[in-house]
Amino acid sequence: MKKYILIIPALFLLILSGCQKDFLETESTSNVDLSAMFKDTKSAMMAINGIHRIMYDKGNFAPKMGYQYYKLYMDFLGEDLVYTKSNAQFGNETNWTRHREPANQYPRHIYEFLYKIIANANMVIENIDDAEGTQEERDYIKGQALFYRGFAHFSAVQLYGERYDRAGNNNQDGIVLRLSSSTEPQARSSVEECYKSINDDIDDAIGLLANVHIVRTTKMHINVHVARAIKARILLTQGKWLEAADMAKQVVDFSGAQMDNSCYDYKQGRMADASNKEWIWAKIAQPALETATLFNFYSYISNTNISYNRNTPRAIYNLLYEKISPTDIRKQLWVENVVGYPGLVFPPGGNRYKWMSQKFIVDFPDNSSSNYNGSIITADMSLVRLPEMYLVMAEGYARGGDEVKAREALYVVAHDRDPMYTLSTNSGDDLKDEIMFQRRVELWGEGFRFTDLKRLNLPLDRGPKPRLGYNQGGAINGWKSNSNPSNLDPLASNFNMYEDQPIGENSRFIPAGDKRWQWVIPELELQYNPLCTQNPM
Repeated sequence: MKKYILIIPALFLLILSGCQKDFLETESTSNVDLSAMFKDTKSAMMAINGIHRIMYDKGNFAPKMGYQYYKLYMDFLGEDLVYTKSNAQFGNETNWTRHREPANQYPRHIYEFLYKIIANANMVIENIDDAEGTQEERDYIKGQALFYRGFAHFSAVQLYGERYDRAGNNNQDGIVLRLSSSTEPQARSSVEECYKSINDDIDDAIGLLANVHIVRTTKMHINVHVARAIKARILLTQGKWLEAADMAKQVVDFSGAQMDNSCYDYKQGRMADASNKEWIWAKIAQPALETATLFNFYSYISNTNISYNRNTPRAIYNLLYEKISPTDIRKQLWVENVVGYPGLVFPPGGNRYKWMSQKFIVDFPDNSSSNYNGSIITADMSLVRLPEMYLVMAEGYARGGDEVKAREALYVVAHDRDPMYTLSTNSGDDLKDEIMFQRRVELWGEGFRFTDLKRLNLPLDRGPKPRLGYNQGGAINGWKSNSNPSNLDPLASNFNMYEDQPIGENSRFIPAGDKRWQWVIPELELQYNPLCTQNPM
């Protein structure tokens, strides 16, 4: 495994440190003295900045881009983000084939990027205690490193391990837990052992960061509220319902974040601006560094971006869209009939398809201009927003039996988005379904659907095909750009209906518990780590 997940630390530790030019010129990036890196807390903080950078650092070929790719992948594997037209990217993710190919470089990128974070975090954890500086500064740095190690292991085990079963019996294979800088061969730990380690790291991070009063200079940095938010996600994934709700409530009560539906305003930067009061943790755009298209989240999700979405606009699952109240501000984020729709934002020459997204707006192109060059290609990207925490509270309380608190938490989000919404009177499964509906609408395209389905042991169901006598899809039946196909089956979904029908039918329904819910381990891991075993093929 030495040749696989071990990275050259200096490359990432120093990449964001503009004031450290002399260090870069005098120290070899292949043999950096750790004592120099961790001489004091000022230089050690560069290590944390390096880990932030790994979160979105681009690989050697599009769409390799760290956690941005991870987020997109999670929704392309679901049903709510609909793929419209054949394109070079994300078709094989959407049809559930790519993550089952051990030799494929794209899912391998996700594995590598997560273990890069773990390797760098281990280096910080092992060396920060002796750095010169105040104890508070050391705690701030170590807390962030512990957070990242737990976060990366959590992100990995959700893919490569079977789902966590709240009833117990979690002895199934999880992932290789790397809790030190050793790169010796190591077997996979059980799912139970993985979650114990993940919780230990996040708990230790919370303990350190809770006593830190250093004000972070960017929402990229980790504070105690970010750590508690991820802890709430972990507890929700484990089915520890009331614990998850109570942890999310701490974020709601103490983070200082506020509900702010200006994120949905019709403007440049819609759902792409970290100054929004709801945003708690974010990737902040770095235009000077992010100079290439196809290496950022918005190249594949923003239908205003000049990149892939010029040809393949992202759409919402129509059966979900139809349930959204017309008085809900979020209804405007998707356009059902694009023909002649006033104010539709799309790149010049771009395709326009029914139910296409307007959620993520990076730029306002002049659709009549042939000279538009897509000069704005990146933007801020949310990693944790306050509405998610309210929805964790609602789900946790509902599944944990406290329906009064569940309705109250749900009301905050639903009423903020729809002023006509009234406090729910639902109970039991109806209340849980209402909460999950709000979660799907609120967090559409933000990287949650695959893991939500997996943690709840639900099937992937992309909806029924049209019945005989109704429009069967494809360009021949009017599913073309800037068109409004007719004779649609009101009970059918828009999955695999657009133009060349690129996805196929094999992934319309994936049963819960199917082996395809587990990603396969990259074959390079198996080559360099003979103690690591493969998932069922």
